[in-house]
This record gives sequence, structure tokens and C-alpha cells, in this order.
Amino acid sequence: MRSSDRIVSSARNPQIRSARAIERDPAARAKERRYVAWGRHLAIEALDAGAPIEVAFVTAALETTDEGRRIAARLRAGAWPLVRTRPRVLDQIADGAGDQGVLLLVALPQRRLEDLCARRPTLLVIAHGVQDPGNLGSIARSALALSAGGLVALEGCADPFGSRVVRAAMGAHFRLPILRATTRESLPALRSAGLKLVAADPAGPDLPVDVDLRRRVALLLGGEGGGLPGSLLEEADRRVRVPMRRDVSSLNVHAAAAILLYEASRQRGFEGGS
Repeated sequence: MRSSDRIVSSARNPQIRSARAIERDPAARAKERRYVAWGRHLAIEALDAGAPIEVAFVTAALETTDEGRRIAARLRAGAWPLVRTRPRVLDQIADGAGDQGVLLLVALPQRRLEDLCARRPTLLVIAHGVQDPGNLGSIARSALALSAGGLVALEGCADPFGSRVVRAAMGAHFRLPILRATTRESLPALRSAGLKLVAADPAGPDLPVDVDLRRRVALLLGGEGGGLPGSLLEEADRRVRVPMRRDVSSLNVHAAAAILLYEASRQRGFEGGS
């Protein structure tokens, strides 16, 4: 660990300005190959998972609780630069981070769809047009919990490495392969990997229990408004709907994802679960 007794107290500090740009601008994240993860829970998840932390920003607020003191001790024992700053400065990077007392810059993984497919996953989640960061992050969390092999964000999705997505995913980014891709490149790659395309469609003819999700499957999920575009529905091998009351038109996309992932996990005997 490299640290200094000096406390960075200005938001104009180059390290603070760089972190703020990474937090706010997807292009900066792509260029710097880093993303922001802030808060005590994410710090614990990152440390437990051995995430590639590159810089840790901390404030005195971190050490006001037993949990925070344990986090601080683990960060001090690490090999990354440790930058001490003030809560108001940390809030300049990400609003709310100051009270938590810890913000990490984590290396952005360089993953390609071809490499993910080469691992022969048996269950992938493919999201299209999921614009709400909370929904996309929650889908990532459920995908990890229910043993999916990865999450692919297609056109129209929120940046999967934006901090609001990372916060909602609750540490899934440190353990689950997550990447961006285009529909044009994804469909041939998924087909070549032997994955059947199962699309979530409120008007679909099939129920989840009637579809064999023990096979190698890619679950296609559409956005909060219009769902999946017709072009993707036409490509699907099966279109499934979640049964619900007739006077309810659709579910939240994360709720639908969790139901389908649970059914896939149930059919597989909850492999990897407790």
C-alpha cells in the first residue's frame, strides 16, 4: 500500500477530478478502464472477491463503526494507493459516498462476448433496452444469485459499469462476467455456442414451467416500456410469459428476470445453491 498522511481537501485535486470524470462519463470509464464502487458493503464485497482495486479513497467517517474500522484495516493492508480525503470531497465524486467514507476505483474488465461463449455457459442473461440502472443492477444481482454464467447488456441499456448499476448489483460485478455487446454480434455468437434463445414476452405462448430451461439457454429480457423489439422476438426459439392477473399488463423487468432465473435454477436442481 502507498499512502500519505496528507489529507486531500480540494475537489480540484487531479486524483479527485479523474475519479469524478470516471463516475460521470461512460467515455471516461472506457478510456481509463476503471469504474467506481462506493460504500461499505461494496468495499467488503470487493475485498472478499479479490476485485482488482486500483485506488481507494477513504475519509475519517469510515472508522466511526466497527465494520468501517475492519474495512479500513483491510484497505491499509492492500497493495493499492490509499487516498485520504474529506466527506465533502468524496461527495464531489459520487453523491452519498462521503457518509459511507469509502470509494474504490476498480479495473474495468476487458471481456469479449466470444470469450464468454467459449467458456460454454449453460445460462446467460441478455438485456436489451433496460434503461433504469436500478433494474439492470438488480438483474445482475439475481443472475449471480441464481447461477447464471454472465450478463450481456445490448443496445439501449444503462451503462452496466455506472455506479448506480454497481450499487444495485450489490457486488455482482466482482464475481459475475458482465459486458456490453451489440445485437448484431450477439445472436450469431450465442447460436454458435449452442445456446437456445428464450425471450420474455408478455404475449408469449409458453409458460416458464413448460420450457426446458435445463438446456443451454440465453434468457432475453426487454426494456421497461416496450419490452423486446420484434426483431429479437422473431429470433427467439421460445417466447415465455409469466402468468399473472388479466388486469395487469406486465411485470417490472427485474421481477420477470428473477422469476425466469429462479425457474431455470429450480429445473436444474438449484445447482451451486445451498
